[in-house]
Amino acid sequence: MEGENEIAEKNQKNEEVNNKTSNVFISTNENDKENKNLNYNNLMYYSPKTKVEILQNESTNSDFVFKIILIGNTGVGKSCLSLRATKGIFKDDNVSTLGFEFFNINIKIDTKVVKLQIWDTCGQEAYRSLISGFYHNTELAIIVYSVTDRKSFEDIEIWLKQLKTHGSADCKVFLIANKIDEEKRLVTTNEGIECKNEHGFMCYMETSAKTGVNSRELFVNVALTLYNIFKDINKDEINNKEKNKYLIFEDKTEDEDCQC
Repeated sequence: MEGENEIAEKNQKNEEVNNKTSNVFISTNENDKENKNLNYNNLMYYSPKTKVEILQNESTNSDFVFKIILIGNTGVGKSCLSLRATKGIFKDDNVSTLGFEFFNINIKIDTKVVKLQIWDTCGQEAYRSLISGFYHNTELAIIVYSVTDRKSFEDIEIWLKQLKTHGSADCKVFLIANKIDEEKRLVTTNEGIECKNEHGFMCYMETSAKTGVNSRELFVNVALTLYNIFKDINKDEINNKEKNKYLIFEDKTEDEDCQC
């Protein structure tokens, strides 16, 4: 029989393994070749009792509004991921973002509607200083790199440094490995997971804006994460900006179109 020390050591090792592999989503739904349905196996904080729905109407009244920022080198597919998730389209000839683009997506979780305001920033080095102000009041940052571009992976450190300099200390971070549909892969899955563990990111996901793999699941996970963090906060406390300046609570949300 195992002694208490051996059992404790085994439990500690199992906990370490679970911590390293938790919130890592690399699988696809093989039964859904066109990726038309959500892959519930790749959702955080999800149980069969949870009802999750992506709403088509951007002007839907919302209970929670969260500001999200996408950062990463140019050409990694940030805008393509946003377009795929919010509009259901993919553009092969999508031009690089200058400044930023703005997207909205409404996600219903049980009886509550969560609006994500997605700030898709440019990745060119020449414009990095200009987007520093966009980090303000961001609840969650999504760092995107391309598995076909080694430099975009190595530059994660640069984006993380900028986020820590200009963003909130409480800002959550997701790490996204995009373009997994490409054959010429230069960054392995293990490298991505190790990076996630090293920096303590909340989540690592592999995506393809082109095929749609995990593109919607990414933003649903963002909504589920922030909803579970803030759902029990008192409404009066949320509305007190001095107490909580990183969360917006809305009884009614008007349609917000960005002309950019």
